[in-house]
Amino acid sequence: MNGTAADAIDNAEDASESEVTRYEKAFRETRRVLDESIKRLAILKEFEIDSARRDQIALKKLELETSRSDLVRANIAFHTGKVTMNPPSPELVSEIIELSTKSVKLTVERATAAAVLKLATSALTKFAQIQQIQKIGDS
Repeated sequence: MNGTAADAIDNAEDASESEVTRYEKAFRETRRVLDESIKRLAILKEFEIDSARRDQIALKKLELETSRSDLVRANIAFHTGKVTMNPPSPELVSEIIELSTKSVKLTVERATAAAVLKLATSALTKFAQIQQIQKIGDS
């Protein structure tokens, strides 16, 4: 995690305006990476000739869609005071923005599924430094 447990903020009302702004920017950019990655995998799936490879891409796309849903639920949970977050540093937010920019470039450059998945995983890992993302069904 970024910071210590004592740095954790219980809800948006306890955070400073700049902390909430950085959190929201990190959330939006992480979601953008997932959106771009999902879009790229959908395109790769359509052009894949090998059915086994097409099925693998479809499965990875579904996993990213689930991660995106989990991310959105985590954001809502923070704003409703149900979970904590560690305020992201400006440096961490910059790293997430850089990944977001790369994700758009990968979509334009027709990247491989492996490159897309690596970038999406990196973004989720960085966001996890800010807030734990519960999986659907976890309590």
